[in-house]
Amino acid sequence: MAVKDPNVPLPRPYVDAYWELVRRCLTDFFSEPTDEADALQQQIENLPYARQDVFYHGDPLDLAAGLAGKQATERQHAQFLQMVRAYRLPGFGWLD
Repeated sequence: MAVKDPNVPLPRPYVDAYWELVRRCLTDFFSEPTDEADALQQQIENLPYARQDVFYHGDPLDLAAGLAGKQATERQHAQFLQMVRAYRLPGFGWLD
């Protein structure tokens, strides 16, 4: 198994998909605006790549729930997994 170099950024499609999922969870599940996610994304993208790697191991639904100050239901978790599977990016999805 290959190990990612901590001095190289994650591929942009993965980062974009992560934040799209966070925003969709905020709007679709929690009826919240995406302003906080937008601001957080800017902060994260200014971190060293190794710290970004650690951040992106987190679950986008959990992040959205935290930003909304709410907890995701079992149904929302199931819907979230369907959203993730639709991206079809290799190794993507907090499913591995």
